[in-house]
Amino acid sequence: MPELLAPETVTTWGPRRLPVPYVAHWSAERSYGQRVTMRPDAGGIWYLDESPADRDAFDMLWGRMGEAPGEGRPNLGAPHPVRQRRAQAERLCQVCGRAASHTRDGWLFLMNHDGSNDYEGAKSTKPPVCLHCAALASRHCPHLTRPVAVRSRRPKIWGVFGTLYTPTRGTSRLTAHVDEYLPYGHRASNWFLASQLVVALKRCTVVDLDAELAALA
Repeated sequence: MPELLAPETVTTWGPRRLPVPYVAHWSAERSYGQRVTMRPDAGGIWYLDESPADRDAFDMLWGRMGEAPGEGRPNLGAPHPVRQRRAQAERLCQVCGRAASHTRDGWLFLMNHDGSNDYEGAKSTKPPVCLHCAALASRHCPHLTRPVAVRSRRPKIWGVFGTLYTPTRGTSRLTAHVDEYLPYGHRASNWFLASQLVVALKRCTVVDLDAELAALA
């Protein structure tokens, strides 16, 4: 794979100066405000101090997290909900935060090879990447064990990833079911706390990342 310099906007961390994605959560970024509770009408969950900014255009409730990127220690396995959502919705590179790579074959996403080479309709919580950062992620991301480059002409917002809460009959207690996927419009939306935006990859093409990087270099 050709060597490319990391964009200046990529944050590095530690003695090895490892790249930290724009969407990564840092230890200094903590939740704030009231915790999630059951609504008085028992029709879902809310924050007692909720504001319009806590919900998206689909009326989905989102987890709260302060923003202090670069402060503390990065958690590469837990994206920051605001930056992940922004990158996914605006087609920003998840590593550097700038515009992701786009060609006639579509937006560039990195996936783990599933052995089938058929990624049509695959759901991804990982925003797209630019070519420079695709090379970085392929080398350094611990979650990309078998990276494959997929371009999607029509990445469609599908739903969210997060925590489903269920009420205990006759009480105000809630049970949290973490790491769940939920499509927008689902009847359980009132009981869901989103932490990541999910897209479904449509009109996909598996591309040769090395060839694209060589052409860029």
